[in-house]
Amino acid sequence: MRFYLTHSLVLLASLTAVAAALWHGQAGFGLIHWVGVIFGGTVLLLSLWPASWSRRRLTNLAFDRERLYIINGVKGEAVALPRDRVMAVDKGKLPGHDGAIIAFTLDVSLSEQELALLSQTLGTQVEDRFHLGDDRYRFGFVGNWQPRKPLLAAVSVLAPLVVDTPPEPGKDDEDEDDDWD
Repeated sequence: MRFYLTHSLVLLASLTAVAAALWHGQAGFGLIHWVGVIFGGTVLLLSLWPASWSRRRLTNLAFDRERLYIINGVKGEAVALPRDRVMAVDKGKLPGHDGAIIAFTLDVSLSEQELALLSQTLGTQVEDRFHLGDDRYRFGFVGNWQPRKPLLAAVSVLAPLVVDTPPEPGKDDEDEDDDWD
């Protein structure tokens, strides 16, 4: 719902910017009118691009009774693992390598071959801070437009051990509401 609402609002705002620039520029186009048409039109075209409305591109995790699927939604590729390989779910927020907020992590037991396949599929590198030793690795997942509490409730069934990362010293725990920031 949040995903489609945001896209609809961006589409409406860009259409309004283009229409207002054209309407107010009837007497003569100044710099502000060109800015409205060019930037509003660019955002309008990007909003109308079919891939922008594809929720599949945002998918990064799925599971059923037997398997866990770690997905690269942009490439449309997935790696299936037995679900019993999930050792723990960490519901604490962490900073990701690209600046995204990691909503939760899964501690997964993997062989070197499985880790290499997973890294290739996701297009990532194994970070030392996520190597837990003994063929255990921590994989971080972003929220992707999901409300935090229902998302964490859904993934908490993956492992019997649920670990909460304590907040850093001097910082308050901000998980009481649905805000990610």
